[in-house]
Amino acid sequence: MKLKNALHVLPLIHGLRKKSNWRPREICDFSFSNPVILPFQVPSELLQFAEIVRDIKPKILLEIGTHHGGTLCVMARLADPNGTIISVDLPRGEFGGGYKWFHIPIFKSFAFDKQKLHLLRGDSHSIEMGTQVRGILGSGGELDLLFIDGDHSYEGVKKDFNSYASLVRHGGIVAFHDIAEHTIQTCQVARFWNEIKTKYRHEEIIENPSQGWGGIGLLYM
Repeated sequence: MKLKNALHVLPLIHGLRKKSNWRPREICDFSFSNPVILPFQVPSELLQFAEIVRDIKPKILLEIGTHHGGTLCVMARLADPNGTIISVDLPRGEFGGGYKWFHIPIFKSFAFDKQKLHLLRGDSHSIEMGTQVRGILGSGGELDLLFIDGDHSYEGVKKDFNSYASLVRHGGIVAFHDIAEHTIQTCQVARFWNEIKTKYRHEEIIENPSQGWGGIGLLYM
C-alpha cells in the first residue's frame, strides 16, 4: 500500500465506526472525500441514487463490480441495519475490477449494526458465482436492489442482467452504471440499456447527456 493511501485508512475506518446514521449527502461526501474508496461516479448522480436507496432501504442488495468500494459504502450505510450486502468483484477485471488486499478490512467496516457483508471475488458470469449468490440468499430469498457495474461490454452487461435480475423481488430495482453514451467504444452499457429500458418502468439519472461517461439507469421490476 502506498504511504499516501495508508494515511487515509485509519481515519476512514474510524469515521465509519463512530457514526451509523447517515444522510445521503453526508455519506456521498464522505466517500468522495477519501481517495482510498473514491467512487467512480458523477457526484450529483450518485447523490440522487443514494436518496433512492435511502427511500427503499434495501434489506438484501447485490453489487456487481465493486472496484474501490465507494458506491458500496454509500449503499451499505443507507440500507437496512439488519440487511445482507453482497459484493461480487473480478480480480484484475478489464473494467476496473480487483480491489487491493487492504480494501478488505475497509469494506468490512461499511457494514454496521447487524448487517452481514459478503465479499465474493470471481467472475459474475460463472455458474459457480451464481451458485454462491443463490446460496447466500437461501430458499425464497430475493434482492431488493441489484447494482450492475461490472463488465461494461454489451454481452457482459446483458449476461449480468440475465443471470441476476430474476433474483430481484417484484417492486425491487435493478440499477446500471454507465448508461450514458460513452467515449470509450468498449463500454456498451448504453446499447443494452436502451434495449431493456422500454420493457420496464424506468428512470435515468444523467447530469449531462454529453458528458461521455457515467449515468445511472433504474429498472423498477
